[in-house]
Amino acid sequence: MEANTESNIKRQCIIITVCSTKGGVGKTTLSANLGGLLAGLNPNHKVLLIDGDLQPTLSSYYPITEKADHGLTELVKSIGNPFDTISKTNIANLDIVLSNDPNRELQNWIISSPTGRLQFSESLKVFHTEYDFIIIDSQGADEPIQHVTVLAGDILLSPISPDILSSQEFQRGTLVMLDKVSPLCAYAGKTLGQLYGLIYKKDHTNDAKFITEELVDLTFTESKSKIRILDSYIPDLNSYKKAATSHVPVHQIDKRAKADMCDLVAEILPNLKSQCKKFMEVK
Repeated sequence: MEANTESNIKRQCIIITVCSTKGGVGKTTLSANLGGLLAGLNPNHKVLLIDGDLQPTLSSYYPITEKADHGLTELVKSIGNPFDTISKTNIANLDIVLSNDPNRELQNWIISSPTGRLQFSESLKVFHTEYDFIIIDSQGADEPIQHVTVLAGDILLSPISPDILSSQEFQRGTLVMLDKVSPLCAYAGKTLGQLYGLIYKKDHTNDAKFITEELVDLTFTESKSKIRILDSYIPDLNSYKKAATSHVPVHQIDKRAKADMCDLVAEILPNLKSQCKKFMEVK
């Protein structure tokens, strides 16, 4: 794949890393549906998904129509032409970099390379004029590959299940991981991305209400980490499982989920609020 050479196309790319040190909290589902919504929101949008998890679940979420010769490994290591890592999905305006490290050798390379944790951010710069949004699905563990994806993000979006264990993991795991990454940001001359906590699979129990209030309080007590718990949330809907089974964005099959995803986008990307409103009017 070659870079777009049309001089009249100017893009200001925003990179969103979906991260948590806890597995099974919905990072992949959120990444896939966020990418799908942003691609459908405006026909001029170009969106790139990156499967930054060594368990390549996002890589199989949408059908691939054109598979690239390379993928995540080559992009992180800056091997060859970065555009040769981009595969095409069957969703208009939505491309993907597939995870391709089945033997988990990339972790060792990141550790042993002097610039291993910083190289990925540099590699992505070539895409800044080609894509409006890059969505990175990260590994659910405090390990080097997650550090790499977090360092690249302008926005960090962390799904949190409304239960005590997930809340504790967010505070003791994800926030501690970000403290480790912050010095690397300073070394690279950049600022750690804004961290948003997203209540995911929220139900109507008193426990969910209590945990949500506790996390909102955390916003005010942990200001140094730039935490903000979002007003928007993702409810516990079966339509997300149905969408994954059908390999389609959830907004295509469920109007409630479409509204929830639009609320999320409008909150983290306020400049898209009017587009989200118009998108909701489309049947």
